[in-house]
Amino acid sequence: MPTKNEILAVRGLRNRKSRSEERKFTAEGRKLVEEAFASGWRIVDLYSTSHVETPDAWNAQRVSSKEMERMSNFRTPPGLLAVMEMPDQEASVLEEIPNVDDGGFTLALDGLSDPGNMGTVIRTADWFGVRGILATQDSVDIFNPKVVQATMGAIFRVPVQVVDLPQALSRLAESGARIQGLDLQGRSLWDTPSTVPSHQVAVCGSESHGISEETRAACTEFVHIPGGGQTESLNASMAAGIVMAAWHARRLS
Repeated sequence: MPTKNEILAVRGLRNRKSRSEERKFTAEGRKLVEEAFASGWRIVDLYSTSHVETPDAWNAQRVSSKEMERMSNFRTPPGLLAVMEMPDQEASVLEEIPNVDDGGFTLALDGLSDPGNMGTVIRTADWFGVRGILATQDSVDIFNPKVVQATMGAIFRVPVQVVDLPQALSRLAESGARIQGLDLQGRSLWDTPSTVPSHQVAVCGSESHGISEETRAACTEFVHIPGGGQTESLNASMAAGIVMAAWHARRLS
């Protein structure tokens, strides 16, 4: 049984500062725990309530429903909670782009603040085979419990690197990558040439402010997603998903 201090330590991982200092985060529910085991990421502790069956090999600690409620991030806990060790992020997403003429794709997020949007973006990136995501320091923490939950396990497969985004984009642009900022004043996304040999980086801004001036200066072009309705703008995760789908379609053509 976990001690009071252990319960408080797990509960403390709700806080971004604590997660950063401890280099730990939580993942809840059978789906995420199964994905965690499959990923090879280190599981520090695993807790389950009596009504949740777990394989003996998982070596889960049994806790009461009340104890799980104190540790969980949800009003109705799924009854299975893993404390995960954050991965070593020395391997840079930028270093995974060896040749800007590879026709590959990277997504860049400038100040994305909504946890649900971030989680959905990571999950969608996994669906379309995007190799990595760049994010600014002021973007929501990808190990935020709501982000982790929304990824449905994709967090274990899609590397997200926090960077000085204008600097990173400038470096890629100098190497020949196409840096496309999403902007209502840009040309139509559908006008993009069907054959795009260079590496593409799509830049999505925050939900409320769009792309910052510093990041805009590093973009080599701007595109927008044409629509036929009256809504002023798209949800950030939806816009990112459409851009990723467009890239994937060109890759398959």
